[in-house]
Amino acid sequence: MDNDIDKPYISGSLYNLTNPSLAHLPIQDHITTLSSKTIGVNEQGRNEITLSNEKNKEVITLKAQKDYTQSINNNFSQTIHNNKDSITLGNYTESIHKTHSQNITLTKSVKVGGEYLTNVTLSKDTLVGLSNSLNVGGDNTLRVGKDSSESVGEDKRVEIGGNNNTTIEKDSQMIIKGNSETIIEGDNDIVINKKLNIQTQGEIAIHSNENIHLSSPQSLSLESETAAIMVADNVTMIADSNYTLNANTEATIQVKDTSIVAKGNSIIIKAGGVEVVIDSKGLIVKGGEVRAE
Repeated sequence: MDNDIDKPYISGSLYNLTNPSLAHLPIQDHITTLSSKTIGVNEQGRNEITLSNEKNKEVITLKAQKDYTQSINNNFSQTIHNNKDSITLGNYTESIHKTHSQNITLTKSVKVGGEYLTNVTLSKDTLVGLSNSLNVGGDNTLRVGKDSSESVGEDKRVEIGGNNNTTIEKDSQMIIKGNSETIIEGDNDIVINKKLNIQTQGEIAIHSNENIHLSSPQSLSLESETAAIMVADNVTMIADSNYTLNANTEATIQVKDTSIVAKGNSIIIKAGGVEVVIDSKGLIVKGGEVRAE
């Protein structure tokens, strides 16, 4: 008043029908409210701060009619001694220019109703002290732009309910320092466009409850530096053209007491107690006679 800044003019009114109390008195006489109504005669919106001083139910409530903005020029610290609940009905965006750290003493649960996307520009490390489980209800796809490594300290088990398809564009190598066992309940087909090499420092054993077939449109070779043995009830060899048996020292054909022995310079035939020797000197018959019928 009187153009003096130290003499302000203050205008106010008691609560009335036009300007009612925000708290329902006297029931809510423990509530104190600071309110600012939206400009306009017919407007009902307001920004307000409410303080409730009821014992063991003390609470401060902040209401923004529309937007709420915070600007802090330095640090911001917040300590909550019990629970914290936050509900966002629209979108939630958080932008952090430097480091983001979370320290959770007990459990953390994240539930996403739609899609979940994580985009890491540089490296990502995940450290799990105990077990780690990944449950995917639909498909699971892993794409690695370069090399991929997996290190398992103990056992590893893979269970596939359907088919297993593996495509390797280049070479493949598997090193097993212990034993290896493969159990196939159905058929096993191996298709190789080029060579197949099998090398072992010990024995090779192939056992079949039925037949074993070795087939080639060209040559078939069996080579041994010491001995080669074939044991069967019946042995049949069929050659469409030539059949050659070549022994550098001796070849023997024997049926019980009957035998034919071919050496480098002689042939000895034994049958029924008779021995026939054919060599460079001629033909000798021992224990029998020569007859012509």
